[in-house]
Amino acid sequence: MERGLLALDEPVSNYLIELRSLSILSQSASGEFLLTSTDKEITLRHLLSYSSGLTDEDHLLIKKWREKRGEKQVHGEWDSYHPEFLKLPPQEGAFKTPLVFEPGEGWCYGASIEWTGALISRVVGTQLVRYVKEEIFGKLGMSSSMYFPSERQDVRDRVLQMVERKGEGLVEKEGILYGLVTSVPDLCTLFADLMGESKLLGRESLDLLFEGQFREGGKARECLRGDTENYAAPAGIPPEMKEVPVNHSLGALIIEGKLPLSGMPEGTLTWNGMPNFIWALYREKGIGMIFATQLLPVDDEKTVDLAMEFFRGAWGRFG
Repeated sequence: MERGLLALDEPVSNYLIELRSLSILSQSASGEFLLTSTDKEITLRHLLSYSSGLTDEDHLLIKKWREKRGEKQVHGEWDSYHPEFLKLPPQEGAFKTPLVFEPGEGWCYGASIEWTGALISRVVGTQLVRYVKEEIFGKLGMSSSMYFPSERQDVRDRVLQMVERKGEGLVEKEGILYGLVTSVPDLCTLFADLMGESKLLGRESLDLLFEGQFREGGKARECLRGDTENYAAPAGIPPEMKEVPVNHSLGALIIEGKLPLSGMPEGTLTWNGMPNFIWALYREKGIGMIFATQLLPVDDEKTVDLAMEFFRGAWGRFG
């Protein structure tokens, strides 16, 4: 967008031919599965706000549909994270997982961000890994941030040991290094850039990062507020809260009213990661906060309680 290569509301199928002519999967009250054509094209705005209708094979509706048809999941046959993605010839019909709602008419966390990465690769004509290294890590001097960390001995030596709660104790959790690793100082560098005079984004894009995308009364907003599984615990939303004051921007969850457990104020941009990691940016006062552990499972009750105590104290003092 900053370079004028993409528009926020143009169809991404201009570049991702695989996403043309996808059907929408639904299930009637009688249990019958229906496939209908879409009325709207998927746009970059839809991808960045998780309102594209795209999902993965682990989605409950998709799994039931596959079982009904006697089909296996299609993992591995074609996916946007393929390391040789740019070498795969664009082909309509190559992606065989249907949408789960009309683009712009729902919210589903997950697959949209993978397709965003594929879109960037296709548009700039280079691997996402290389593009991110040059355009983000390089520009900000994020020297501890990289993909394929298993190839770097110095990184392997510094990565924290993952642990998992078993009963009242913690045990080592073994796993391979993959994807992207970073450090807390590098994250602070990134977050400071996004709240100040950014080297990465212009003012219009920064505003969009902190602006809710779903209108009041719309289906996407209703769906987001009704699907709190991914964000209720780390954002500080109690189970008894009926009117959840949240929206979604082009980057993360936007808080639209003060939350009682975390104390996050209105206007906060926030999200979390699986090893009980939570970040929050409050641009109005230029404050960013990070709560980081290497502990599983996600939303571990004791860890979340500690995180909420930390956030309440921090927001109460500085926010």
